[in-house]
Amino acid sequence: TSGAEVLARRGVGAAGTRRGMTLLELLLVMVLLGLLLGIGVGIFSSLDFGRRAALSLVQNVVRSARNSAVARAAPARVRNDPAAGTLSAEALDVAGTWHFESERLAGACGLGGRLSGAPVSAEGYSGRSRSLGASRAAHAEVPVQDDPGFDPRLGFSIACALRLDGLEAGGVLDLGGVAGLAVGGSGVLRAWLVPEVVGQTGEPRGGGRILVESPPGTLQPGRWQLVRFEYDRRLSRLLVDGVEVARSEESAPVWRLEGPLRLGDLRGSFSGAIDSLVIAVVAASELATLPETVRFGPGAPPEILFDARGHLDREVHAQPLAFELAFDDGRTETVRVGLYGTVH
Repeated sequence: TSGAEVLARRGVGAAGTRRGMTLLELLLVMVLLGLLLGIGVGIFSSLDFGRRAALSLVQNVVRSARNSAVARAAPARVRNDPAAGTLSAEALDVAGTWHFESERLAGACGLGGRLSGAPVSAEGYSGRSRSLGASRAAHAEVPVQDDPGFDPRLGFSIACALRLDGLEAGGVLDLGGVAGLAVGGSGVLRAWLVPEVVGQTGEPRGGGRILVESPPGTLQPGRWQLVRFEYDRRLSRLLVDGVEVARSEESAPVWRLEGPLRLGDLRGSFSGAIDSLVIAVVAASELATLPETVRFGPGAPPEILFDARGHLDREVHAQPLAFELAFDDGRTETVRVGLYGTVH
């Protein structure tokens, strides 16, 4: 065997070069890897994930409230607590519906009740209705106080179709002793709610009734009219056929339910019928908390209100909103909400 063949077997070429990596090449590769890793670490260390997360958090909560307003065709809001660095979305959520199409008082989500002298009428606003004037003290009851979904503390909405047979006074609806509708003489429509107050001992209790009353002639016997009573811890509003007929300012939470939903009046002489009853309560999203290094800047609104179209409520927000999130390093991010509800 020649010397050339022995070198070839050992991996040395004809020119005397060896296979593999020399020490110089290895050092060069290590230097390049070190440069790349150094650049990567520098880039990641310059990223402020808390800053990005805080901005997205606030934008998502505001968008959630706006989307709820559009989906439910009902007002929604965002409540901010600058001192605690928290915020949450609040929107109306339907808690119960009744359409009175049969002798059974059956409602959505299994919410049925019992009747006492309140038969089904052949003619309703949509299909059939529940007559409350067939006999004295005709009424119906639904045990809504046993359903956790019926919690009107943050606000509520009561909507129904109502037809008066005459101008006699009497109760129409009582929601667990904390809110209700009634009619007075001369076509007056009354609504009431019971706020939560703090007693002398510091314990919460139910306060006196807050009344909202329409002008005489608002209700007309013999025709169906759409009635709506809503409270959002800012205003209590009474609407008839989509037109506001009365309002009152109030911000207290509603007292807890103390009984069933009752239709009709055990004591009065109300004569008429009710149909298409829908009760909704304000539900709040899970409380969102800003990171420890972030806080609301000066001028952040305590509330952001959207109307039923998802636009900013013009009664409260005459101009587009812009408020800042302030960071410990002195930088700020701005959250903007347009008049049409766009968030960026």
